[in-house]
Amino acid sequence: MSPSPLAELVRLKLKLPSPADKTADVDRLFHALKAVGYDDVTVPLELMRRLPAELRSSGFEVSLVIAPQARGFRLLDIGPEAVYGLAMDLGSTNIACALYDLATGEKLDELDEVNPQVSFGSDVLTRVQRAMTGEFDPLAAALKIGMNSLIRTICRKNSISDRTIYAMTVAGNTIMTHFFLGLEVGNIPLSPYTPVSNSPVFLSAGEAGLVINSRAVVYTFPNAGSYVGGDIISGIIFGGINREESPVLFVDVGTNVEVTLGCKDWIMTGAGAAGPALEGGVAAIGRKAEPGTINSVRIDPVSGEITVGVIDGLEPAGICGSGLIDLVSEMFSAGLIDQTGRFTDQAHRVVSRDGVRALALHRAGDKELFITEPEIRNFLVSKAAMFSFLYVFVRSVGLAFRDIKKVLVSGALGCGINPESAIKIGMLPDIPRERLVLLGNSSLGGAGMVLLDRGLLEEVSLLSSRVTYREMNEDSELMNILQGAIFIPHTEPELLKA
Repeated sequence: MSPSPLAELVRLKLKLPSPADKTADVDRLFHALKAVGYDDVTVPLELMRRLPAELRSSGFEVSLVIAPQARGFRLLDIGPEAVYGLAMDLGSTNIACALYDLATGEKLDELDEVNPQVSFGSDVLTRVQRAMTGEFDPLAAALKIGMNSLIRTICRKNSISDRTIYAMTVAGNTIMTHFFLGLEVGNIPLSPYTPVSNSPVFLSAGEAGLVINSRAVVYTFPNAGSYVGGDIISGIIFGGINREESPVLFVDVGTNVEVTLGCKDWIMTGAGAAGPALEGGVAAIGRKAEPGTINSVRIDPVSGEITVGVIDGLEPAGICGSGLIDLVSEMFSAGLIDQTGRFTDQAHRVVSRDGVRALALHRAGDKELFITEPEIRNFLVSKAAMFSFLYVFVRSVGLAFRDIKKVLVSGALGCGINPESAIKIGMLPDIPRERLVLLGNSSLGGAGMVLLDRGLLEEVSLLSSRVTYREMNEDSELMNILQGAIFIPHTEPELLKA
């Protein structure tokens, strides 16, 4: 357990008043707090009014919740026996949160829900356009509704009161962070691409409109620019990239792919397209990783029999990104598709659906799941875009894959994929497997680290000022590499080698 979470439960035994000691109640509290290392503590008037009764009913033995502020500390509550905290990742597609016991540092649960803003558009730029035409307030309200719904759900599931949540950290891309804080988003996608603020923001839950304790401290991660949000800063902290001696490649795949390369001396980041394929967005049967979703596939190379792994063992209802990567890899290995993604003569389970060739992935009663040839091709275009971006990004600073100490993978690609499948089809570089690390949701992980250790706040602020964004969309080499990467694994396989 870190000794310094963003909100701490402090138990104190104060000296009793006496004819010889008539120190005022608040001053008595200040003296006791200073003696255990909390100097310059602000006591809100509301709690000042409660203090006399609380002290006397407890025999001057009290439990307090203390949190840091810009200068010194702030008293958040008197009398609670439990203190919980939340870390939250504001994704464009999903919102995720993790619940922690701040007294022990134990992670109690993790949940996610669809971001209600998707009803305004699947990507953030569409939402910004709608915000610019008068729909900012509904968009901001939808996000807040989603956050509060998730908070209530995780608290109810764990049988705790949302009023016992005294600290929360929030990480998201620059636009999502601005929606959360109620800040203008219209200038972010327009040259010269200026956010309202890139600085970290401390506010109370009451100010933020969150359903946790109204005095709870809420910390929003800083951005490093229009295209480098707090989610990337949080992920860098989680992966420890800023402490590495040698270059580390960090790939975060969500709706888009965001790539970071660097070490303790320098850090560069960039963004590109590829995410929809890994969130099931290129296939009609694509869906998020949830109960009933196919997340792994195996194909017998002799019989062609297909075996699927399904989350929670339910009847398959669709396939997620990890399942899709497995499927394409297994179809290629079994000779069911060629290098271009087209079905071969060995693909005996191929049928025609509305004139389009498709492979039956699963059949049960009247339920059928098919993957079509055009969907496979679309997937290969997305995987090609991702690999090409990685290759050119690393080359742009004069490095090669062999110079990379580790490849950290997060987001949709870092949650349960089979690395061998991704490497086999040329989605990831062919590196020694011990150098490939799957991080899961790194944005949420970094938010949890800061929640449990306020000593990281200074590190986060310093990091956000050091990150450099590199624009890659106009790189001439990108299209050249992309053309070969559309094939499995690549028309020049040596490019994949570390």
